[in-house]
Amino acid sequence: MLKSLPPAKMTARTSARLRAAFLVVAVLPAALAGPAWARSAPVRVLVGATVSDAAHGTMSAPLWMKMVSDWVNAIPIPFKDGLPDLADCRKAEADFLVTAPLDLRPRLPGMPNSSGRVAARTHLVVTNCITEAIEYDQTIGFDSDPLSAPPGDFESSPDATWSKSVPATLAKYPVFFSHVAHVIQVTPPTALVDIHENLKAGDLLRVYADSSRHRKGPILLVVTQQLGKYTEVTYPTLAGAMLPAKGDYVEPAAKPSP
Repeated sequence: MLKSLPPAKMTARTSARLRAAFLVVAVLPAALAGPAWARSAPVRVLVGATVSDAAHGTMSAPLWMKMVSDWVNAIPIPFKDGLPDLADCRKAEADFLVTAPLDLRPRLPGMPNSSGRVAARTHLVVTNCITEAIEYDQTIGFDSDPLSAPPGDFESSPDATWSKSVPATLAKYPVFFSHVAHVIQVTPPTALVDIHENLKAGDLLRVYADSSRHRKGPILLVVTQQLGKYTEVTYPTLAGAMLPAKGDYVEPAAKPSP
């Protein structure tokens, strides 16, 4: 997962891949002085982490939920009834949805995990709860630590079986949700967005939801300059055009192909 925005020239494919990367920035101050500014809220992530019947003998459901929640660099909201969907995410007022079902995978003869270890895998999917766009989709395999119990007897030591391997493996697939960008001030025909990393004049952003988390737009915003920790953008003010408002959610947009 990239930790910064790309240069000014972006393709549609690049922009889609980097929407989640737009969140990989340091948390800015919670608010600026004065009533004209919108407050930035921490990112809330609904987490669905289930364990299959076959894997229950080696991994407890609470332990797997804890490991996935620890992987989420945000405010995790554990979902305790199977795998959640977008309706559950909206009900929880979460920004993103993470699903991570865990199952055993075959231990192939001759492979490193064929003796003395347990093999498992998960399919991690991160979805934006407002746009319904899938921001991250990755299948991850795990090989347990060497077993400390007799073969077939895993229930007594799930912590020992996975305590090192799962966190170490998940750490290779970091996804950060430290901050969501918002419109914080509107002075037509310009606005300020609370992000600044690696943006240049001419880059495109877009409004995709309003402050109440309802879909909006998209409204294209053109970067004009950086003002300290913030980015100034401009937008069309034609009669009847939808306009950005304080608190709107913002993400990168692709430049049209030349």
